[in-house]
Amino acid sequence: MKHLSDHPDLTAEKQQIDADMKHAVTLDFGSYVGYLAHYGQTLARMAEEYHQHEIVRRLLTEYADESLDRANGN
Repeated sequence: MKHLSDHPDLTAEKQQIDADMKHAVTLDFGSYVGYLAHYGQTLARMAEEYHQHEIVRRLLTEYADESLDRANGN
């Protein structure tokens, strides 16, 4: 298990989220909605690698929202 203090920037996870959100915006509407509807499970799996998984999940969820906004051009 990882410790948040050893990975405070969550760099690897954020890079994966950015790639996933860039992919999401290329999908047709139905696939886009389904992809995002299930993306919480992806974030949960990422967070479960950490002892402080609840904190990490919150941080990754906030980052995913911001990343999706950027990928959508907002």
